[in-house]
Amino acid sequence: MVIFVNGKEKIVEKQLTLNTLIKLIKIENQRVAIEINKEIIPRSVYAERVIFEFDNIEIITAVGGG
Repeated sequence: MVIFVNGKEKIVEKQLTLNTLIKLIKIENQRVAIEINKEIIPRSVYAERVIFEFDNIEIITAVGGG
C-alpha cells in the first residue's frame, strides 16, 4: 500500500501500526512527534494506530542541543 512519510511516497505492507513504521524507518530510539492527515497522534496509541493507504504522515524528531 502507498503512504506518504514527510512528503515522500513509501510502499509498505497493509495493517501497519505506527510502532511498526517507527521500527521500519529505524527511528525507534528517538523522541518523535507524529501527525497523520494533520492530526497529532498521542504516543499512547502508537501501538494500536493502524496506518491506511494514502495516509499523509509527518514525523518530527527531537534534537537536543544547547
